[in-house]
Amino acid sequence: MRLLRSARAGIAVACASTLAAATLAPIASTASSSSAGAEAAPLQSISIKVAKKAITVRGAKGLDAGRIEVSVTGRGVAEIMLFDRGYDEQDFRKDLGKFEQKNDIKALKRFLKNTEILGGVQPGSTGTIVLPKAGDYTVFSFGSRGLGRFSAAAGKSSPAPKHDAKIVGRTGPTWGGSSSLPKKGTLLFKNADKTVPHFVLMQQVAEGTTTDQVLEFFMSEAQGPPPEWFLPGNLETGSLSPGRSMTVDYKLPPGQYVLVCFFPDPNMQGMPHAFMGMIEMVTVG
Repeated sequence: MRLLRSARAGIAVACASTLAAATLAPIASTASSSSAGAEAAPLQSISIKVAKKAITVRGAKGLDAGRIEVSVTGRGVAEIMLFDRGYDEQDFRKDLGKFEQKNDIKALKRFLKNTEILGGVQPGSTGTIVLPKAGDYTVFSFGSRGLGRFSAAAGKSSPAPKHDAKIVGRTGPTWGGSSSLPKKGTLLFKNADKTVPHFVLMQQVAEGTTTDQVLEFFMSEAQGPPPEWFLPGNLETGSLSPGRSMTVDYKLPPGQYVLVCFFPDPNMQGMPHAFMGMIEMVTVG
């Protein structure tokens, strides 16, 4: 898959689009009050609305760096990023365009070298991310033509909330962590890969579905109606740079799920990680 939009949205979001056409709406994540209560002190929080032309961030006034709670509404997954000094939104847009249009791997590598991708959640979800330091942060989504912006002052990170399951992106690329998740709770997602970002797409499938069937469908770019084994439950996170972690609160119907990452690998000419073997079946229930 040549394009970042295809890897991050054109496949993953195409699945949601075909499901919507079949009146199979995704199950939205919900906050877990018991997990939030595990914090020593209330977290600061922001809310993000992703619209077609703009991304709006609310609650950021007086925000400190450290762990914050994030909620998202609107059209797509919100990705929170921190650019290095000397690299800005214009550079990001330029590099993104070059990679999307020409599969320019140098542009992809330049973006990754100059950006910390800190995670995010899908619409209807809540979760926590860590703002590593004081600075200006940018919010991006494939569901919008705009960018969101907010700033944070110096602060101190607090520990992650208590989690009920864990998913780990590893070098390979491969998955680690829980093979079975409760149907409701808080998921810790950690990128233990030392070189490339990962994100989580967990899609419900019929019992007995194989990874080969899923890959065949994804490689067809999800053209046509969804297959019979494609079911409505899903969970998606924003991307994480190496060494970063986040949490997401969720509620999912029990059953079999396929766990995939479609981030384009800069060392493999932009090939999505799922096509390199980062695909696994897990159980929710």
